[in-house]
Parts: sequence; C-alpha cells; structure tokens
Amino acid sequence: MKAGISLSLSLALSCSAVAQDKNLSLPPVFTLFELVIKQDKNIAFERLADKNMTASVREEPGTLAMYSTSKKAAPSTVYLFEIYADSDAYQKHIASSPYKDFLRNASDVLDLSQKRRIDVIPQFLADKKITQNDDMINNFVIVDVKPECERAFRHIVLPEMAQSIQREEDVLAMYAAIDKAHPTRWYFYEIYASEDAYQAHRLTPHFKEYIEQTADMTTDKQAIAIKPEKIMNKGGLIYKAE
Repeated sequence: MKAGISLSLSLALSCSAVAQDKNLSLPPVFTLFELVIKQDKNIAFERLADKNMTASVREEPGTLAMYSTSKKAAPSTVYLFEIYADSDAYQKHIASSPYKDFLRNASDVLDLSQKRRIDVIPQFLADKKITQNDDMINNFVIVDVKPECERAFRHIVLPEMAQSIQREEDVLAMYAAIDKAHPTRWYFYEIYASEDAYQAHRLTPHFKEYIEQTADMTTDKQAIAIKPEKIMNKGGLIYKAE
C-alpha cells in the first residue's frame, strides 16, 4: 500500500510553510472520530469544536482540514473528519493549546465512554477551498468490498473521484480511506456545493460507469445521512495512494 504513494499540495494560504514546501513527509494523516454529545450539550459542544477548529486550521500550517458533522437521525452523534499534512503536523496539533483546551472541556459535553476512533489509511484526498453555507451537502458512505474484488474496485473508484473533483466545479471535496483493521471496508466523505450539484454529479458518465462497474463488487453499502456543522479547510489538496 505504501510503495507507490504520491502527494501534491497547492494551498491557498501563501504564508503557510506547507504551501511553500512541497517536500512533505508521507503519508498524510486522516482521522475519523464518532462522538456522542451529552443530553442538552449540543450548543456547548458546537462552541467548543468551533473554537478548536478555527484556531487549528488558521494557525497550524500542517492542519489541512477539519470537518464536524452530525447524524441527521440522531443529532447528538457527531462525526469528525480531520486531515494533517503528515504525522509531524498531527503531533504538533495535539500538542497545541487549542487542542489541549478542547480536551480539558470535552468531558463536560461528550459521553467519552462512547468515543470511537476509526483507524483508517487514506487512499484519495482531494479538495477545493471551501466557504461554508446552508446549501452545502455532505455525504458519508461506508462500503464493504468483496476481498477478491478489492483491487478492481480500487482501480475504478479512485479515477472516478479524481475526475469528479477535476471536472465538476461544485464538487468541493472527495475523500476515501480504508479501515486499517478491515482493508476491504471503505469510507467515503464527500462535499458538494448544493443538492443540485450532487444530483448533477450522479448524472455524469464517470459516476454512472462507477456504479455499473462495481455493482457486483460489494457486500454492503451504508449511507449515513449527515449534516455539516463546522466545515473548514485550506483547499487544494491532492493525494492518491497507488
């Protein structure tokens, strides 16, 4: 998996050390957390997360994206998606004052007994600079692939994602990762500018070909309806694991 990794970054913040230095450590770090907010603590959590995320993305060159989303069917269930340029950038983040402040207050708003980190290996990460608005659509999909089809699935889905981010203006982010403990389980997190943009994406030839070609390659597909709460990134990330 690690033998053929390519990474390029073109970040919008010209003052960022990451934007100036293309010789980055590999691979990037992609973290995925599932959290449960205590009863009547949603607003308090949103304020705490907003403070940490805003400071981290703005002030830490290696913190490339932080997304907080809630489950539509159960708003107290939160999914956090975070991307760091490399392991050093991630270590700097968890040593930072904003993150330490978040940890100090987390027990007041979160049921830590239900905190779950899903260890993943990034396969494709690509995004554009995002300005959050009410029209934005977020998708979170978990796909289990037949073991004998994993290689073929990879060679179909990764080019499809690349075409989507390159050809479709309103496809804002396409991220894919595999479960470290279960390598045939894929996690997809996608951001679209609007519902119209998402529906237009579903009508593209490359998406239709992906659906047709992988129809018999999976054993399970779970689409988790989520709502974006706090969305921040630097933009311009392109990463593909070969």
